[in-house]
Amino acid sequence: MDSTTVADPGADRYFENDLKELASEDPYVREQACVRVAQRGIGIVQALMSILHDFNKPGLAGVARSLGQIGDRRAIPVLVQAAKMGDDDLRLEAVWALAQFHEPEVLPILLSEAERPHAVIQGFLASVLGTFQDDRVMPVLSKLVLHTSREVAFQAACAIGELGNPAGIKPLQKACRRHDPLVRAASAASLRRLGGRAMSISIAQWVIGILLLGALGAGIGWVFYK
Repeated sequence: MDSTTVADPGADRYFENDLKELASEDPYVREQACVRVAQRGIGIVQALMSILHDFNKPGLAGVARSLGQIGDRRAIPVLVQAAKMGDDDLRLEAVWALAQFHEPEVLPILLSEAERPHAVIQGFLASVLGTFQDDRVMPVLSKLVLHTSREVAFQAACAIGELGNPAGIKPLQKACRRHDPLVRAASAASLRRLGGRAMSISIAQWVIGILLLGALGAGIGWVFYK
């Protein structure tokens, strides 16, 4: 990074080293660099935003995550741009960072990203959208619960139950007809919360669904950690 890019009181040689480590191939090194960068707080937000504007620089995914951890609303526009135009790694972290704000102004971009074909991002956003009490969320979740990806459909089924909107009953009933036991179990559980009726599910399917849930949670956690 050149000195003009990080012209900020906190942009010393240690900061420069942390920025370099954001591009490390080692996920642990990257994560620790993110923590150290975020600990510098709002004083480096402008420098990070300037870096994120240049898609040719290395370590941009880590920069986006650091901005999400700092939580300064000034970063929202540049994170939106990164979510729309970045590569897969940058999109993942920019979407994660935007989701940390949980404010009405970020909801449209989250809904838009949830409809773009990327199963990992869609699965993450399905779980996040369930925390927004907004009428715009249900149509998107209704599509995601019928997604061909088990992870996406499962997260959407759970999110619909969290919303508590009766409009979710019909898509959940459709999801209950899938052969996947994890999706069927989650859909049936959410249907009960909404007062709807589900197709019968065997005890064996419930057990399989619970076991798969544990594995799914670990898998999603690893993707966003690395």
